[in-house]
Amino acid sequence: MKLPITGTAFGVMLGVLAALPPLSIDMPLPALVAVTQSLHTQSSLAGLTLSLFMAGFAVSPIVYGPLADRNGRRPLLMAGLLLFVAGGLGAAAAPSIGLLLVSRLVQGAGAGAGMTLAFAIVRDLFAGRQAQARLAAIAVVANVAPIIAPTVGAVLLGLVGWRGIYGVTVLAGLLLLTTVGLGLAETLPPHKRASAVTLRGLMRDYGSVFSHRGAMANILINGLGFGWMFAYVTGSPLVFLGEMHLPAGVYGGLFACTGAGIVAGALLNGRLAHRGASSVVLLGIAMIGAVTVTLLLLALTATRHEVPLPVLMPLLVLATFCFGLATPSASHGALAPMPEFAGIAGGLLTSMQMLGGALASLLVSLLFPRLGAAAMAGVMAACALTAFAIYQCSLRPRLA
Repeated sequence: MKLPITGTAFGVMLGVLAALPPLSIDMPLPALVAVTQSLHTQSSLAGLTLSLFMAGFAVSPIVYGPLADRNGRRPLLMAGLLLFVAGGLGAAAAPSIGLLLVSRLVQGAGAGAGMTLAFAIVRDLFAGRQAQARLAAIAVVANVAPIIAPTVGAVLLGLVGWRGIYGVTVLAGLLLLTTVGLGLAETLPPHKRASAVTLRGLMRDYGSVFSHRGAMANILINGLGFGWMFAYVTGSPLVFLGEMHLPAGVYGGLFACTGAGIVAGALLNGRLAHRGASSVVLLGIAMIGAVTVTLLLLALTATRHEVPLPVLMPLLVLATFCFGLATPSASHGALAPMPEFAGIAGGLLTSMQMLGGALASLLVSLLFPRLGAAAMAGVMAACALTAFAIYQCSLRPRLA
């Protein structure tokens, strides 16, 4: 029986599809040392299990998008989930670090289908306030995942070992594959599908999206929002555990607070959208808030040797709240103008989000030894300021 598109189960399914990548990234984090010891490898190579997953996840949506616009959402989604399951099985059974890395690359490529096509399915079925509210609900589920994933991974590591963690990702993929196979009807009717995929047609279609000022502005803003959020994710253990020497349990609680900020922002966005608030206005409020908070963070961390925790934490929660408030509106603004290219737009949205997070994480890692907490705050502020500049140049005039 197909799931009714207005039901809670349908929304949860879309949210879990979007949550699959962060779960698959964060659950294995506690197992990196165990992988290093079990496979007799270097810690740097074990760390590549995350990098290669993210690489596969960042690149694959560029392929899924146009193929889904041509062949429909359901077959591409099922193919991606099969790839995810195959990669997970390979990771769970890998006898060497080389095979584990290849398996994680494959698993990441499969995971890219979930988030990309969840966005496209929303665009197929909903418009206006309903679409923005659905995207807000997806953001809530997707952003709860990183909050709980490391704790779940630590528990699983003690119960079933590092291979069992990858086994759990396989079970999650199989559950989603079954749900999609039995409960999801095709959302893109044949008369709305793109023509056969050719290199020339692909370049033309991507050119149409790249040349759409509003869609690309929202795609870039969403990627930069993920950038300031991931700068915090990368810098927070270095600040809280390395500089402040807080216990790991306390750090976990603080991380959960900032994760709750994302969820609160996304929930508020969805509620205000139901009441008729413009997505462009909500995005502007989020941009102003993000710039204000991150610049204040930068000023404090650059002028003080150590910012007191009661001062630092509220600002970090506000910064992640602004990301939660921004991302449903940015996603809606990227998808709404181009229904005929929803797959391509969703693929670019996903890829730019991962690219923004990866670049921000790299910058924080490179700058932290010299700048300390100011590196985290500086990258957050740079992302927020750039996003606000794009908003001012490309979206704000539309308010007039």
